[in-house]
Amino acid sequence: MPDTHDDRRRFHRIATDKPVELAIGDRSYSGTVLDISLRGLLFLSTADAQPQHGDQAKAHIKLDDELCCIDLVGEVAHVQGRRIGMHCTSMDLDSAARLRRMVELNLADNALLERELTQLIAGDEDNSD
Repeated sequence: MPDTHDDRRRFHRIATDKPVELAIGDRSYSGTVLDISLRGLLFLSTADAQPQHGDQAKAHIKLDDELCCIDLVGEVAHVQGRRIGMHCTSMDLDSAARLRRMVELNLADNALLERELTQLIAGDEDNSD
């Protein structure tokens, strides 16, 4: 059986509709996070996007509670029209805690969450987010 991208994915994606600002080079894109994982996100821009695969990116995701936001740093993984996939390479500790909580609430499986966190901390560089 062929090894598809979904079969290789080690980090579960959480569907969401949080507003986000994505900075890529000197351009800024507003839009909505379609899904997010511990390793990246899929973003729908309000305007056509022109970034290239590998461009450095910073995402500022607005949460709807007192926790404020999740800030991610990474690179553009793919662009399809107004959809931008971002691979996360780093985040601050507060953002990591907020993202962990968001994933925890949506997975409802602590064992699965712990496995994903172990893979993240171990530096799984497969880029299969």
